[in-house]
Amino acid sequence: MSDISPVVAPDPFAQCPSGCVCGVRELIARQHEQGPRDADEIDAAEMRALLGAVRNGYETVRADPRLVERRHAAITTYSRARRYLNRMRSALGEQRVGRAAADFERVRERAAAVGRRRPAWLRLLRWPVVAGIGLFDVWYFSQVFRYLTSQTGDAVEGGERQVTVMLETAVAVIPGLVLAVVIAASAELLLRPLRTWREAAFRRPEPVAAPGHGARLVHALGAFGRWLLRLAWWLLPVVFVSFLLLVIAVWAALRAKYPTPPSNGYPLVSVMLLIVLLAVGTMAVKILADDPVADELSATRRRLWRLRFGHRWKSWRADRLIDAYDSAWSDLRTLRDDLQGLLRVKMLSAWEGFILRVRSLHRMTGNVTAVPWSADDERPDVLQEFVGVPQPTMEFGPLIEICRLINEREPDELRREWRELNEQYTEQFSGQPGERPGMDLAPVEPRG
Repeated sequence: MSDISPVVAPDPFAQCPSGCVCGVRELIARQHEQGPRDADEIDAAEMRALLGAVRNGYETVRADPRLVERRHAAITTYSRARRYLNRMRSALGEQRVGRAAADFERVRERAAAVGRRRPAWLRLLRWPVVAGIGLFDVWYFSQVFRYLTSQTGDAVEGGERQVTVMLETAVAVIPGLVLAVVIAASAELLLRPLRTWREAAFRRPEPVAAPGHGARLVHALGAFGRWLLRLAWWLLPVVFVSFLLLVIAVWAALRAKYPTPPSNGYPLVSVMLLIVLLAVGTMAVKILADDPVADELSATRRRLWRLRFGHRWKSWRADRLIDAYDSAWSDLRTLRDDLQGLLRVKMLSAWEGFILRVRSLHRMTGNVTAVPWSADDERPDVLQEFVGVPQPTMEFGPLIEICRLINEREPDELRREWRELNEQYTEQFSGQPGERPGMDLAPVEPRG
């Protein structure tokens, strides 16, 4: 029921002050003079309001500081993810993983065919033993060489004396380092004649070509020589252990004889035997730990592990960067939807605040019908709001670049490429799709 009294005329401008300059009264009067018109017809005043909404919307979008920040964040994270994927592709394109896996398999089969290997603890301790004896030699012989090369004595006093002592100490370390390296190199040099000795001692005799006393005598002499070589070969560890026990016994006797270090020092021969034992023992450990097949197997295993770790690191890093880009891309989409909604609100404000308000007052036009919004649409259309009513297109400005980035650089493409590269890695490593049984060298699992 209307609140307006039927006696009073329904004048919408009855409450307006006499000096009102809003112009709405003139617009309504002019519309009454022109007469009725269709709802889809837009006059100049209404078009001006729509164009003002376009301009206002463009200025609002252009001044939004989030556009630059989120665009740069998305471009930066996308570039980082792309670079890591390119690194993965380059590494896989060189087939290094496949070659390393093939080399490891070949060496492992050869090691299994050779038979018994050297103990693992012996091969692990050889270099710590060499390094330990090297440090001892550096410390011990640095004092010896410092004594041998010292020519100043106590003749120089003060700061000059301290500088000289420091220089002599630094120079005296060099022979100790060289001696440690020479001991390790001597073990390598001794390996060659020892291998030849062993091959000659345990070589199978060739069958006698023609029977005869001379051939039999040569065969017998050869067999006797090989037995001598074998005997000498088996006596090597006995001699070394005997020498070790001798040195231990000598120093045990010295410790029992001298409860405290003698004033004149320990006997010269005992010190010589101890130093020689340390050097010979180091070379013996180095020689006993020699196992070319096992060393090659360890080297190929380490190389394959490094390649595996490198790929897993790149894959993990690329996964994290794709996640970061996915977040930045989602922020970019949120900003796009926010600004497109803002543009639509600007256009609706022109309709709601001016056009429809004036039309509802003069009642010279019909009613407008909103464009139906399909449920399949991701967002409302900002180009047209009402059926059959033309209106100017909203100006997107810098929002166009945001939409292009969103459409052309979807994170799902990066994720799909990441999975393909991991599949290529698995195929290279195992020779066929899937993991090689018994070895933990598979790539990281895809997320999501």
